[in-house]
Order: sequence, then C-alpha cells, then structure tokens
Amino acid sequence: MKILHETVQTIPRLPFKYYEHDPLTDINVAPHWHQGIELNYLVSGTTLKFVTDGQTNEYRPGDLWTTNRRVVHSASGPTEVDWVEFGLIIDDDFLQTQIPASANWQLTLNGAASSKTHPQAYADVRQQLVTIHDLLTTPTTDLLRLQILSHFYQLLVTLGQTFTVPLTATTVSPNLTLTDTVMTAINQHYAEPIDGNTLAEQFHVSLTTLNQ
Repeated sequence: MKILHETVQTIPRLPFKYYEHDPLTDINVAPHWHQGIELNYLVSGTTLKFVTDGQTNEYRPGDLWTTNRRVVHSASGPTEVDWVEFGLIIDDDFLQTQIPASANWQLTLNGAASSKTHPQAYADVRQQLVTIHDLLTTPTTDLLRLQILSHFYQLLVTLGQTFTVPLTATTVSPNLTLTDTVMTAINQHYAEPIDGNTLAEQFHVSLTTLNQ
C-alpha cells in the first residue's frame, strides 16, 4: 500500500494548515503522514475508524483527537453518511521556535477518554478550534489574523499543559542525524514512489535501523 505525504493548503501568514472535509467526497483517507502535529474534530457523521501506525481507534461525533508528527495515519467510514470534520496541522518549525520543549511532545488528546479525564481542557480546545474555524470563513485581514492567532496560541497552551507527555527513551531515535537526513529526503521527494527498502539501501542501513 502506498503511503503518501499529505499536502494541505497553507493559509498565508498563519502557522498552521487548515483542512475541512469536502462533502462531495467520501471520508476515506489513504495512509499518509506529515511533518506537523494534527488536531482533528469530528462534528457530525457516525463512527469513524482512524488508524495510526497500525492501531485502530474509533471516533464519534463530538470527538477531538491529535495525531503526532511523522505518524502514518488513515481514516475510513461509510460513504453514504454526511460527514462534517475539520482540523489543523500545526507548522512544526513555528511550534519548536515558539516552544522549544515541544520537540519532545507526545500528544495524548484522544476523543471521549480525554473528555472524561480533562473535561474543561477538552472543552477549551474544542472552543478555540471552532472559533478558528468560524473566523476562517471570512477573508483574512491583518486584524482578523491577529484574532485567529490569539485563539491558536491559547489552543497550544492548553494542549501543552494538559495533553502532552514527554517522549520516552524508546521513542527517541538513537540516530538523530540519520533521522534528519532521511526526513529531508522524504520531504524533497514525497511525490515520488518511496518505500523503506529503497531508503535503507540509499542511506546504507538495515531496514530495522531505518524503522527505528
């Protein structure tokens, strides 16, 4: 199965990419990844199956969840349902510039379970995200951009304070130079067919080392 690098339209002078499900298409999304952290909100529809690195979670209308950077993920659900879903992909360079510790973030926001554990913070993230969504329906002026940023910054604060844990030793790459080199190559050639064996051969490492 081909894994894609997802490209979403960037909004000028805002540090995130915004996406909204197109009602003229089905909800199924092929396995893909991107550099930044993704925040998703399923507004309406039915049960959505969301797979991250081979693990399946089910989300229902009202659920918020995050996908960590560089994690392969996909979505699937019934084609006859009227889906409403939107979210943000946070620019990783911006995030790490503003919050250097975020390089070590592992996001834990995960639907209903997070809502029960941290109801107020969960509601705050949803409100900030919905407000950003509503503001983006009008042409973006300088003042509106500042207003959007104010909600975006508050969203980051809540995520960072409540829905992150440090990466464990086993999740940190033992070869950061190799990781950066390979990620640069993928970013440069994401539109071309890429697989693990080819990358391992290109960088003279085993497939096991590359996957780690």
